[in-house]
Amino acid sequence: MSDYNGDNFDDLAIGVPGDSVGAKARVGAANVLFGASIGLEASGNQLWHQDSAGVQGLAETGDVFGSALAGGDFNNDGYDDLVAGVYGEDIGSAENAGAINVIAGSSGGLTGTGSHMWYQGFGGLAGAAESDDDFGRALATGDFNNDGFDDLAVGVRGQDLGGRADVGAVSVMFGSTAGLTTTGNQTWHQDVAGVAGVAESGDIFGTAVATGDFNNDGYDDLAVGVAGEDVGAVSNAGAIEMLRGSASGLTAAGSQTWSQGIGGIAGASEESDAFGGALAVGDFNNDGFDDLAVGVSGEDIGAAVNAGAINVLQGSRSGLSANGNQQWHQNSAGIAGVAEGNDQFGTALASGDFNNDGYADLAVGAPGEDRGTVQSTGQVTVLYGSGSGLAAAGSQSFTQDSPGVAGAAETGDVFGDVLVIGDFNNDGFDDLAIGAPGEDIGSISSAGSATVLFGSANGLTPADDQQWHQDVAGILGVAQGDDAFGGAFA
Repeated sequence: MSDYNGDNFDDLAIGVPGDSVGAKARVGAANVLFGASIGLEASGNQLWHQDSAGVQGLAETGDVFGSALAGGDFNNDGYDDLVAGVYGEDIGSAENAGAINVIAGSSGGLTGTGSHMWYQGFGGLAGAAESDDDFGRALATGDFNNDGFDDLAVGVRGQDLGGRADVGAVSVMFGSTAGLTTTGNQTWHQDVAGVAGVAESGDIFGTAVATGDFNNDGYDDLAVGVAGEDVGAVSNAGAIEMLRGSASGLTAAGSQTWSQGIGGIAGASEESDAFGGALAVGDFNNDGFDDLAVGVSGEDIGAAVNAGAINVLQGSRSGLSANGNQQWHQNSAGIAGVAEGNDQFGTALASGDFNNDGYADLAVGAPGEDRGTVQSTGQVTVLYGSGSGLAAAGSQSFTQDSPGVAGAAETGDVFGDVLVIGDFNNDGFDDLAIGAPGEDIGSISSAGSATVLFGSANGLTPADDQQWHQDVAGILGVAQGDDAFGGAFA
């Protein structure tokens, strides 16, 4: 949820990582739509990239600006700021080293005035910019030291350590009156003292990052996906790490690691499960402790390869706990659909309270879902929270063929590939934005779109839903092939 102009209506930043600027391909951009009583509106919308006035850097081929996005109020001025990941950014001769751009919020929306650009080795930020680090590939905001300023975690999934390739790391920057600062910045990986596990080639620590207060101590904690982690002899089974917040920032003291089949977690670690490939935080049982949903998009369900699943760990006074943990997939009782090969259920996750009953709910993307002979059109499943956690009762399923949902289910749409929550009409019910970066707009292949379903007392509803793309009247930019509009949200 992000409010860039401070008017109490959540706004939506939409990544367009394949957007061209002039003759330069895959430069990337971000469209920003502002919330209003009707939901999102085209009025006053903005388009940002590295050639926008005030934005640092230079729009270059293959930068993929906007491939990841996050919103947070880093200077605590009441306006959320936008962070755009630019993981394809070259730093000197280091190709795809990656960077982030920070664009400030204001009463008039985002502004290039005072914007910043950060990358490893610059301005005191730990590390060095190296080829294929992918700095900025994953982003999450939270207040790790509880000082009132939002902080930022940056995934660096391609980070090498010693001679080990793609070990991965997470870089943490702290907020201040001046915004994000390198003062006290931290770097985390599995060779840091106190962090469980061992940094190994291909772990891609930092595949996903998410923040929440799992032990309800007032400090946000950080969950880190390690989707390439080998568990014993099982390659790429995946794991998650949890680092605790404290007055001095994140700390390895009391850190935790989890994987399927270990410590009571449902399921079994299997090759290429990619446990930890997606993460979402919400208090699903409303007990005051945040819980963690973990995507396992490579999970096989019976003979259905890569059907996908999610695991849910409950928060507790001691942090994340296996007590009462859950596993869900499309063959779970009460869940719509059937687990099929390459559905990739759990690729994207987002948590919000769609029916405003005090229990967080969970939206799960399955971008590989087929509809009859229409392949990879995509689907979103919604599970609702309850006193016992997520429940199948009242669960919902949406595709672009669902009654009232804008658009049509077409091959390669990958509807549900990206998800985010926001109360765009400020009615007290969280709404859901659904990315379909493979959506064709007319004859334009993979231009991409974003669909918004609104919350209500009965949960999400397609009534008055909205569909957005760069050929909608009033929206800046032009729909072009492979733009992938909807490829990221904040």
